[in-house]
Amino acid sequence: MSSPTPQPPVPSGQEAAPHDAAQERLRLLGARVTQPRVAILACLIGSGEAMTHQAVIDTLPAEAGVDRVTVYRVLDWLVEQGIAQKRAGNDRVFRFSLVEHEAARAQVHRQHSHFHCTRCDRTYCLEAAGAPPRVATPKVPSGFAVEHVELTVNGICAECGKRHDAGTATPSGHSH
Repeated sequence: MSSPTPQPPVPSGQEAAPHDAAQERLRLLGARVTQPRVAILACLIGSGEAMTHQAVIDTLPAEAGVDRVTVYRVLDWLVEQGIAQKRAGNDRVFRFSLVEHEAARAQVHRQHSHFHCTRCDRTYCLEAAGAPPRVATPKVPSGFAVEHVELTVNGICAECGKRHDAGTATPSGHSH
């Protein structure tokens, strides 16, 4: 019989809510509740935007002690479990975002859209702004089967737009 994995102390303050939510989510799933799974899922729960593998690593508390390979494995496992989704950005870097467990199985979530800011490279889910737009399923060659359709709207987010309007430096380093 193996002994349970030692769990780090529960974070205090604002960090406790994502940590507790991550533990509960894993318990409800019937999955093993391990320290790396809790820490990585808590990062996604606490983030309002899709995160790259590196962003997850940068967000993890130092005491988590989770290596890069484990982060990749846990993120892929979360996708397989329907807790997270994985999509490639325009820069071909995968980004991971939290999905509601029930919505992960619903067609409406699989066909949701994103907004990608071309200045700061952040990606936002658009569902919060209202119902996702109906995306026509493209005609595919005979024998092909469409599993889902993604729509990414590219532009400038509100934060970058404010910086631009305020006359701050542009990405090329020039001021207006």
